[in-house]
Amino acid sequence: MHSLRARLNTAFVLPTAAIVIVLVAVAYVAARQGLESELEKRLEEVAQVIAVDMSEGIDAAQISRLDESMHRVRSRLADRLKQIRDATEVQRIFIFDIEARSLVDTDEESAFGETLYRIQADRTEVGRTFEDGVATTGPLFQSEDGQFHKTAYAPISYEGETVAAIGVEASATYFDSLTRFATVLTLLGALGVIVVIGIGVWFSRLLVRPVDTVVDAAERLAQGNLQTPVAAGAGGRWSRTEELDFLMASFEEMRQAIVERDQQMKMMLAGIAHEVRNPLGGMELFCGLLKEDLSSLDSGSETQKQIEMVERIEREINYLERLVDNFLDFAGSTELSRERIDAREFIDEVLQVSDADIRKANCYMQTEIEEGIELTVDTGRLRRALINVIRNACQASQKGDGAIIIRCFCSDETRRIEVVDHGTGIAKEDLEQLCKPFYTSREKGSGLGLALTRRIVEEHGGELMIESEPGQGTTVSFELPFDEEVQSSQQEVKAEAIPEGWLG
Repeated sequence: MHSLRARLNTAFVLPTAAIVIVLVAVAYVAARQGLESELEKRLEEVAQVIAVDMSEGIDAAQISRLDESMHRVRSRLADRLKQIRDATEVQRIFIFDIEARSLVDTDEESAFGETLYRIQADRTEVGRTFEDGVATTGPLFQSEDGQFHKTAYAPISYEGETVAAIGVEASATYFDSLTRFATVLTLLGALGVIVVIGIGVWFSRLLVRPVDTVVDAAERLAQGNLQTPVAAGAGGRWSRTEELDFLMASFEEMRQAIVERDQQMKMMLAGIAHEVRNPLGGMELFCGLLKEDLSSLDSGSETQKQIEMVERIEREINYLERLVDNFLDFAGSTELSRERIDAREFIDEVLQVSDADIRKANCYMQTEIEEGIELTVDTGRLRRALINVIRNACQASQKGDGAIIIRCFCSDETRRIEVVDHGTGIAKEDLEQLCKPFYTSREKGSGLGLALTRRIVEEHGGELMIESEPGQGTTVSFELPFDEEVQSSQQEVKAEAIPEGWLG
């Protein structure tokens, strides 16, 4: 569902975020152009007012022949330009000639006759001012110190000729407002994108949540958990007016049908097993009586042959009894009774129970168990699962190396038990089918041993893993969780062994 959620987020968030970003960018460009246009008009107005005031008068006459020796004239004009600068809140006002040399400047660091390299960038606009006698404005640019600049130019004329030009440079306050506006728009755009992402994530979760519920239910069913409802309100809370509600309701009905059918199958399986067990008990009893009667006769070859036939019948009856037990265990659904046990003692006990199978297969056991390792398991259920695996390992080792290794060690917060044989191994195409009920590759096999083993391990919250190579052997692993809160079985036995009131 992460893929579906990601696709929904991508389909909703990315286009919307792109639209927000584009709108912010468009708003910023439009606002910047508007502010620039307004700034151009104001700068041109200031430059034209100063140029008109100085043209065709004594100021223009003095500017036309201004030289370095005219200190008082330059000082008077500079003071006048400073007053206008302060009144209009511009950054700088200066007068220059056609060769871009400074004549008068409010910037005290600018010397008379110094070439103004900054206006070289506006030489097109300056040329128009001198040639056409019109006010112009240079483009907005950013200097190396990071400051923005914009300058307007207006001609100063004397006797019908342009003798100089006035330059009015924008104040930093104008660009500060533009920068603030850009910052506000950027923050609003970022906030808009965050809001869009939040809404997109919330909407995708809201939309995908029912699908997640169905997927989780399907995974539980695949793992054999039929008891948990599809959702907490699976008792008819859903309406059938929406597609997803209808899907969940239908899926819950399917789960209930599977549970009912599974219960019926288990009841039928248990009933058949019980019905078979009853005559098997009678057959075992009469076989024992018949064997005793034959043993009391003369020990001739014919009698010995009959006794061997009775023993063969007993072996077949024992096989049928084990088969019935497997059916009953597979059909049962008892809850686990966990206890804390020592792993070495548990495995030694299992090996004692499996001793007959081990000897019959002419195998020998090797154990590799970490010292002091403990398990928190249902001892009876796990013993049955481990015996099944050891029996399979013995049967697989009859035609190969007779060594069977049992390992037990810690892995993070889990305990791992491995049974390794060096027998015939299992083909790759059979591995996937191995733990399915009633699947077996042996002539006499119920196909329930590994299926029951897997269910026991999964009931413990663990995982059964099988690795095998034909001709190389097989490794069966139990990955079991360890619960620190489970008490030791010895402590519980001691507590129960003390009669109530024994201490007075």
